Amino acid sequence: MATRHGDLNSACLRRLADSPSTRWLWALACGLPLLGIVPLWIHARSRRTLLPGLYGLTALASCTFAVITIFGTISPPAGGVGSPQQPSGPSRGTSLLLLLTAMAAFSGGHRLGQERAARQAADWLRLDD
Repeated sequence: MATRHGDLNSACLRRLADSPSTRWLWALACGLPLLGIVPLWIHARSRRTLLPGLYGLTALASCTFAVITIFGTISPPAGGVGSPQQPSGPSRGTSLLLLLTAMAAFSGGHRLGQERAARQAADWLRLDD
């Protein structure tokens, strides 16, 4: 049991040792589409916290809800409200913009989660003494 306690203390110290630029680097790497799962797993495992990933997912879900709410209701079907909507996919520029928005939302949420995890680590280490 003492080794788990020591592992948690070292993980808390790693959370606190990350500089702001290192935290942004982790957040941006974790926000990459498809590839971000690897740094996300490494970060969660080495810092022993899922909080940044959960904050990232929450920010991504909030951003997705906002985009769907804003852009889903602004543009009515081309022929009017009563006509069936023609299936048309988003343009290439729109897809890229949505992808970049999703990456930014996840990375920003992940960064906020890192701050929260660092505060919790400081509290843990303070209470552990």
